Amino acid sequence: MSEKRKKMPNPGTPALRFTLTTLCCFLLLSSLFDSMPHADDECVIRMGYRTNKREPLIEKKPDSSGLYYDLYRRAAEKIGCKFEVSRKPKKRILREMQEGTIDFYPGFNFTKERATYTYYFENGLPGGDIGLSLDDKPEITDLRQLIENKMTLLVAVGSPKFIEGVREVRMNELDLDRVALLLENRRVDFYIYNKSTLEYFLRKNKLKDFMLHPECCGGVKPLYLGFSQNSPKFKALKNPDYDPLKPFSKENFPITADPACVASKFAGALMDMKSSGEIASIYEKYYYENPKPETGNQK
Repeated sequence: MSEKRKKMPNPGTPALRFTLTTLCCFLLLSSLFDSMPHADDECVIRMGYRTNKREPLIEKKPDSSGLYYDLYRRAAEKIGCKFEVSRKPKKRILREMQEGTIDFYPGFNFTKERATYTYYFENGLPGGDIGLSLDDKPEITDLRQLIENKMTLLVAVGSPKFIEGVREVRMNELDLDRVALLLENRRVDFYIYNKSTLEYFLRKNKLKDFMLHPECCGGVKPLYLGFSQNSPKFKALKNPDYDPLKPFSKENFPITADPACVASKFAGALMDMKSSGEIASIYEKYYYENPKPETGNQK
């Protein structure tokens, strides 16, 4: 017994023309929707920093205004990204950098341990560390003199070890007000920190019983930000110039950043700002003009 075959619509019939037109419109709209930027695809660069202040770079949590916010927000905007700041204890920030949920730390000293999860980009600011002590201490031009003079070095938790053999006191969440008090009370003898920040602190607070040691710690050097290698905004490539027979350093590193990744574009924007004089202008504004700081968002 033969079954009746269902009659197929003729290609020229209105029913089939309507079906094909509807299908084409659906595929076109789907393609357009997929090509549109979704909320999840929005570029947001997240900086992590500890909770205490470091004037004029950043204020105490929850206020993240200062030079860092001004500098990095501008660089992010130049590559079409938004900028956010996350303020948490430093150990937690470093853990989130290892996980890739924090993209970068704004001024980051190089250590072998940190280099396992961090890539270093120059940020365009002048760097280099100097020493701070009371003015009755001997001038220090070599850190080995701390050992010879039986001086105690104050170090923030999470900071690298400056020299073997020196007596250390390590403390959490240090700011320079607390450092000055510890030195004045003679609980410690010496503190190593960024040259520009220490000079600014003494000048702003008109402190006269302190002494700077400009030759102790290597002189003026470029300052680097640390970018998480596990951030989705970073992509690593094998460094063809890496030489395993030479000392491991920022300059002799086994990987390099893919020029097409967001991290490289962000670093490139900073170098363009340095070349144009924009960073020098920002630096002068914050270190010598004491401006009203820009509002900084934080998480």
